[in-house]
Amino acid sequence: MAESHAAPGILYYDPNSTTAKLATASLRLAGYAVYNCNSRDRAVGLCEAHGPEGDGTLVALLLDASADPKLSAAVLAALVQLPGASELPGILMVSRRNPNPIPAAEGLPTVRRPFSSPALLKVIAETLATHGRSAPSKREPAANGVREQRLRALLEKHLPKLDIDAASLSTLLSELDVSDDLPAPSGDEILQANLASMPFDALLEMLANNGTRGVLSVEHGKRRGRLYLDKGRIRLADYRGGDEDLKFGRFVVEGGFMRDEELETFIVGRDPEGRPLGQRLVDGGFLTTNDLAEILVAQAREITCHLLTFQEGMTSFRPTDELHPMAVAALETSTTELMAAEALLDGLRRLDERATMGPHMPEVEDVYLRLDEQIAKIGRETLAREELGVLELINGRHNVKEVARKTRTGTFAVAKILFRLDRSSLVRKRVTPVVV
Repeated sequence: MAESHAAPGILYYDPNSTTAKLATASLRLAGYAVYNCNSRDRAVGLCEAHGPEGDGTLVALLLDASADPKLSAAVLAALVQLPGASELPGILMVSRRNPNPIPAAEGLPTVRRPFSSPALLKVIAETLATHGRSAPSKREPAANGVREQRLRALLEKHLPKLDIDAASLSTLLSELDVSDDLPAPSGDEILQANLASMPFDALLEMLANNGTRGVLSVEHGKRRGRLYLDKGRIRLADYRGGDEDLKFGRFVVEGGFMRDEELETFIVGRDPEGRPLGQRLVDGGFLTTNDLAEILVAQAREITCHLLTFQEGMTSFRPTDELHPMAVAALETSTTELMAAEALLDGLRRLDERATMGPHMPEVEDVYLRLDEQIAKIGRETLAREELGVLELINGRHNVKEVARKTRTGTFAVAKILFRLDRSSLVRKRVTPVVV
């Protein structure tokens, strides 16, 4: 066996590239070299190259046994036949419903899906310690050497006056490796269409009726939204494009699970493990998985309604075999779900309401003034409770988004109320004076 001074290596078999991406990011940030494989032949080849008879960097075998236990058992059997590989500690990823998927490997340590990054790293470290092997004490800088050189070259080329030290450069690379966004879906696109010729609502209806599972994406310029479909249901959704009103945190606050200032304090700085915000809040004890399910449904509803307003751009569909781990975690303890037909109905209603409001529809940054004299004339008892709730917050300083947060309702709901109040001359939009 060749002596190795490289980062300790983990042979990681997982047939699902989406879930593999999450675990791989965590392992690499912890200082491991990760050798990914999704087939028996690939696993054997990597073990031969990096195992005891290769460069000796492998310190453990990590195999997913939740998706297809028989295939995972065959991979494990092939690996242990290699010279010296049977001495490598093995760890299985299993589902909560089937904690012992490979009867012949009951003695191996396990990590139950869905898992947090700390839980995965703890099991690996404990397993290595049991077998007299050491986990990395810190992230190995050599793993990113080539990428650091390339990044530094690009920074020097485009930002020649920027002086950045090695530690900051390594941190920047780490943050580029992980994100609070949901990972990109795996698999090949089987459908692409231009929204000018294929309306989004028609495409969503077709996919929902067919009972397919996959990710429906919409892109226009810098705006991008994704719906994670599962047999006529929308399990998850994410959106990128500068619209903070559709971010996960809004629905945490609106649902009353955390105050706005508590959430802001929690999310200061990027999570070094790259977990989505929802998973971070569950791991931190701020949310239960039932809470997570409710929030995911609320967010998916709003994002679907927003995507239905797109008249331009491209849409595509990518089939997937498995649900995103965050959706799986929510489904295991909750029956809360969103039918695609229900989301379509909500979205189409909003399109009609938007058409009614036309150019008078309030924008999220608009600020309104309350006209107390007009309100006194009609009497506050004339107003509905939700209208009074919005009026109490109209003070010439709060914009639509801030009113929505304080009332724990969406900005569209607040916009509808303000539209009615404006047309009834009970409020008016604040106009910034022009200085001549």
